[in-house]
Amino acid sequence: MSSTALQTLQALEEQFLSDAAEAPVQNHERMEWIGTSLSIAGAPLLIGEGELEEIIETPKVMAIPGTKPWVMGVGSHMGGLLPVFSGDVFFRGRPYTGRPRDYCMVIKRPGYHVAITLSGLERDMKFPAEARDMKYQVDEDFARFTLGGFSDRDRFLAILDIDKLIVDDDLSNAAAVTAPDSNEEQPND
Repeated sequence: MSSTALQTLQALEEQFLSDAAEAPVQNHERMEWIGTSLSIAGAPLLIGEGELEEIIETPKVMAIPGTKPWVMGVGSHMGGLLPVFSGDVFFRGRPYTGRPRDYCMVIKRPGYHVAITLSGLERDMKFPAEARDMKYQVDEDFARFTLGGFSDRDRFLAILDIDKLIVDDDLSNAAAVTAPDSNEEQPND
């Protein structure tokens, strides 16, 4: 390369350096986990933002014969019918005998629309994402449906994983007695 070519390159480099803008200062905001604090069957839980369709007053229900004990029935909601499940009976295996459960969380996924009663409703909460504890021993009735959680003052709030909940065979099949296989011969009564 000739010296004029090198001088031209050096002049270009100096020009670019003088014209260049400084790199923006990166704002290292911490990642936050955001969700709703509520209780089911007396257990304090968190539900991630966007996981719930809504929280509603528990509707009056019409019982459905032949369903599992935790199926309270169907109630009217937004012009349609909504199955309402008792959170106490589903998770704890026993009904709650105190005052009626006033609120339900509505879960809506493709092919799945249901309300589950709540024992308490608090507020939306934020936690630093790095504070999530995946090893804390949660309430055994909820353990298979949770995915870590956060400490909040003197309690641990486990995160209820709605996707784990809706794929549960027991929750997905509310029939108390399954129909016999249609290929088998049925005795005449």
